[in-house]
Amino acid sequence: MFFSKYSLAKLFFIGSFTFAASAMAEPWIDTSDIYLKANIQLLADTGKIITPVTTYPLMWHDVIRDLKSIDVISLTANQKNAYFYVKHQFNLAKKNQTRIKAQVGLENKRFTSFGDSQSDKNSITVHSSMMSDHFALKIAPSYSHNPQDGKETRFDESYVAAFMGNWVVSFGRQNRWYGPTWDTSLSLTNNARPITALSISRKSAKAFIIPFTEFDIPWTVTSFMGQMDDERTINDTLLWGFRLNFKPFKNLELGITRLAQWGGAGHSQSLSTFADILLGKTNCGIDDVVCDENNPNPANQQAGYDLRYSFSLFDVPMSFYGQKFAEDGKEGTLNYLTKAQPQFGFDAHVNIFGKPSTVFIELADSLADCGTRDNIGDCYYEHSTYSTGMRYNGRTVGSTYENDAKTYVLGAISQLSTNTRLTTKIRFLDLNYDNSDKAPNDPIIGNTVTSIAEQVWMISSSVQHDYKNWRFTLSGDISQSSFDNDIDDETEVNAALQVEYNL
Repeated sequence: MFFSKYSLAKLFFIGSFTFAASAMAEPWIDTSDIYLKANIQLLADTGKIITPVTTYPLMWHDVIRDLKSIDVISLTANQKNAYFYVKHQFNLAKKNQTRIKAQVGLENKRFTSFGDSQSDKNSITVHSSMMSDHFALKIAPSYSHNPQDGKETRFDESYVAAFMGNWVVSFGRQNRWYGPTWDTSLSLTNNARPITALSISRKSAKAFIIPFTEFDIPWTVTSFMGQMDDERTINDTLLWGFRLNFKPFKNLELGITRLAQWGGAGHSQSLSTFADILLGKTNCGIDDVVCDENNPNPANQQAGYDLRYSFSLFDVPMSFYGQKFAEDGKEGTLNYLTKAQPQFGFDAHVNIFGKPSTVFIELADSLADCGTRDNIGDCYYEHSTYSTGMRYNGRTVGSTYENDAKTYVLGAISQLSTNTRLTTKIRFLDLNYDNSDKAPNDPIIGNTVTSIAEQVWMISSSVQHDYKNWRFTLSGDISQSSFDNDIDDETEVNAALQVEYNL
C-alpha cells in the first residue's frame, strides 16, 4: 500500500515527543474560518496583502509579514476591522493550542462550504497543535456518532510537517480549497473528508523578479500525493494534486490546478506512468494510448485555471472572479482537455446596516458534454476506469453539488460586533438537471447528491459568537425541493449547534 494504515499514528506518537519543547504555533490557515478568509481577502483586494491568497491551507508566514508592513493609521474603518481580526487570529494561532469542539444537529449537513468543518450532525473533536523552528504537529482525533460514511473515529486535519529552507513537507489529512470562490469550487474543496497525503509547498511566496526590470511576481506552488482508502471500485486509488498560484499585479491573482487519479489495486504505479500523467499522455486515442478491456485508461485527470480581478468603484472594493475546469480529453481528438465547465462570481466589501460585510454571488454549471461516450452528461467527476470517480467517502472532492448541476448562490459574510459574526445564503440549485445518473442503484458510483433531477430553494444562516475562551456557532437552513419525476415536493429543516473551548 502507498501508505501504511499505522504510519500516520506512528508519526504523531513520535512527533508529540519531538515537539514537546519550544512549541509555538500552527503554520497554516485552514478552511474552517470563512470570516478569517473574508478579512484576508479584503486586505488583499485593497493591496495591503500582496501574497497570493486563493490556495488553502494558506501559510501564515506571508500574511503576517504583509500585515506588519501596513500603516494602520491610513486604513479605512472596514480595513482596520479586518486588520485587527486577522491579527487576533494570528495571535491565537501562534500559541500552543488545545481546543475541544463538539457539535449536535438535527440532520447531517447536505451541502458544505468554506468554513464548514463537519458534515455529520453529532461529533466531538480535540485539536492540539504545536510548532518549533523546524517542525509542526497537529493531532485532531474525533468521534462522530452514526456518521454518513460509517467511520466513527477519525484523524481529519491532523498532520506532521517539516520546514526545509523555503519549503514545507507535510504528511497527514488536511482539507484543501483551490480557487477564489466562497460557496463551492469545481476543482478541490473541503466537501469530502481529507485524504491521507504527502505534500510539499512553498513556505513564502517570494517574488520572481523579471530580469532587467523591477517587475516582481509573488508566487507559490503546492503539490500532494494521497491515497483514497475508502470503499471504491479500485481500492487504494492514488490522487495527485498540483496548484500554482501567482499575482502578476496587485489586483490580479491567477491560479492553475491539476488533479489526477491513478494507480491503485491492479494498476501501474510506476514512475513512467506518473511521468505520462505529468505530460498529459494518458488519454485514449491520443499519443498512441490504446485503451481496451486489457489496457484500461491509466488515469482520470482534471485541470483548469482561475482568476480574481479586484478594483474599487465609488470607494467600494469589489472583484470579479471565476474558473474554468475541465475533464479528460475526448477520445479520437487532439484535445488533451475538453468539456471545461465554468464558475463565475462577483463580490464586494460593503456595509450592511452599518456592519462590515462581504457580499457575493456565484454561478456554476457542472454538466459536461461527454461526446461519443455519452450524450446526456454523467461524466463530470466520472471516469471509465476509475468509476467511483473524483469522490471520497461518498462526496465529491470538488463541488458540493455534484455533477450536472446549475447553481446560483447569493451570500453575505458580516461582522455584527467585535465578537459576533453572521453568514447568510440564498441558493437556487438545479441538481442533476439532465435527470440521469450513471449508476442510480450503486452507492459508490454516480451522483452522490441525487439520482434524479431536483430543484432546490434553500436559505441558510450561521451566527458565531466568541466569549472568552468559548466559541458558539448556531446554524440552520430551510429548503424546498421539487422533482421532475412525479414526486411530491419536500420541505426540510436543519439546525446545529457547535461549541468550541480553547484550553
